[in-house]
Order: sequence, then C-alpha cells, then structure tokens
Amino acid sequence: MEALCRPTLQPFLDSSTPYDDARYIVIGAPLDVTASHRSGTRFAPNAIRYESQHMETYSLRTGLDLDDITLADMGDVKISDDVQVSLRRIEETTRLASSSGKIPVLLGGEHTVTLGALRALRPDLVVTFDAHLDLRDRLLGLEMSHGTFMRRALEELDFRLVSLGCRALSREELDFVGENPDRVRVVTAPELLSEGLDLGVGCVEEWLDTASSAYFSVDMDVVDPASAPAVGNPSPGGIGVSQLLDILKGTANRYCLGFDLTEVTPHYDSGLTAIQAAHIVLEAIYLLESASRRR
Repeated sequence: MEALCRPTLQPFLDSSTPYDDARYIVIGAPLDVTASHRSGTRFAPNAIRYESQHMETYSLRTGLDLDDITLADMGDVKISDDVQVSLRRIEETTRLASSSGKIPVLLGGEHTVTLGALRALRPDLVVTFDAHLDLRDRLLGLEMSHGTFMRRALEELDFRLVSLGCRALSREELDFVGENPDRVRVVTAPELLSEGLDLGVGCVEEWLDTASSAYFSVDMDVVDPASAPAVGNPSPGGIGVSQLLDILKGTANRYCLGFDLTEVTPHYDSGLTAIQAAHIVLEAIYLLESASRRR
C-alpha cells in the first residue's frame, strides 16, 4: 500500500489507527485531469481532511460515535497525468484494501476515479448520487473523462446502475438509458423533490434484493449549489445534504463493498463544500457500520 500512496500529514478525523486494525480505509484519489469547467479537485482530499478535524463525531442518525468504528487514512494515491495510469493505481490500491477485508472510502478527485474502484471491486449494483449521468460517449473529444466514465464502466463491467438526483442531462444520455432499461435506472432531482425520497429508496431496494454486492458513489454536485457551491460543474435544483443521507440510510446494507465522494473544488468557496463533504463521508461510514451490525 505504501508504494502506491503518499502519506498525509493530516489524516481524516486525525485517525491514528494502524492499517491492520482498521475496518474502513480512507484513500485520497486526487485525479484532476479531465475537468470540463472548474478544475481543482486535486485539492479536495486534503481540504476534506482539514475540515474533518473540526467536526463533532456523534451521529444522531445512527447513534454511533468515533469510538464505534476503526478507521485508517492511507494518504493519497500517486496520480499521473495519464488517466489510465492513475486509474490502474486507484484500482490496485482499492483492491489491496478490499482483499484485506477492509472497506475502502475514496476521496476524489474528479468523478472518473470511481471507475478505478469499480474495476477493483466489481459490484453487482452501483448507486450514484450525481447531478449528471456521466453516460456520454465522448466529452470534449475524450472517451475517458468525468462525463463518460460511467458509460465506459457499463461497457467493461457487469453491474446495474441506479442514478439519483440528476438534472443536468443530454439527449444522448437519455437515449442510452432508454435503450438499457434492465441495466440503468434514473430518478431525477425534480422527482425526488416532488414525489419524496421513498421513490429513490424503493428504486434502489428493488435491485438490491437481487444483488450480492453494492458500491455507493457521491458526486458533490448532486447537492444544490446553495449548500455546496464549490464543485466542478454546479447545477441548480439539487437535493439537500440531509435528503442525500436519508436516502443513503434507507439503502446502505451490509453487502456494500465501498464508497466514494468526488468533485469538490475547494478553492471556489471558503470551506462550506468541504465541510459538507466531510460530514457526508463520516455519516456514510456510520451508516455502513450500522448496516453491518444488522445481520
């Protein structure tokens, strides 16, 4: 693991748990190569770590506190300017953690980093919270980017996808969804806001019933930019942080192989988005831990 990662001077939640003793492994993945609007996601892992130092750690949702989990921060994957090289390193790091019985928690970086984790973990179901579908065939001439990686993943790997909270879409992507009803389901932000969160929870649960493993991914632009303005591609009309976590609470289960949070561009605000991101990451870990205890 040390050969693939650079250590961080400020671990998430200031954790000092040894790797062998930890169940949850935080891995920074500061890939920032294919931005189509705002760059700067390479600074996100450390910005999220910094804000985590100042959080209260008790969770009202789960009743868990920091003493109830074991967590280690392995630092940042050594990122290259070559996207595929970086994805291979993220894949190797994630696989090492998973093969040791750990649950990897990736801090992006652009959303493309998710593909590295999916290659390593190969879940049956992927649940993504995102303002975008990331199902374009090309974006700005690139076949591999933050706007195309999920299409590449569906072409390469065998899983079903539920996308929640989207609202910034292309006709091309909607056509792709319509052509693949057995593999892709979409619940838009307007649907979640008007019809209620149970719509999203029910959509995920239906496919979870037939899945032996799952992976959850949060692109911070799923949150309305009034609450999380410092993201790569902000889009009005998003859901709130509490709504996101309520859906995650209703869908997280013991078969979850990993989790990531991506697309914070911290220099576009005074820390609000990184604060929200750190809170989401901690609550997600608690929700996964709570689910693992309900066996």
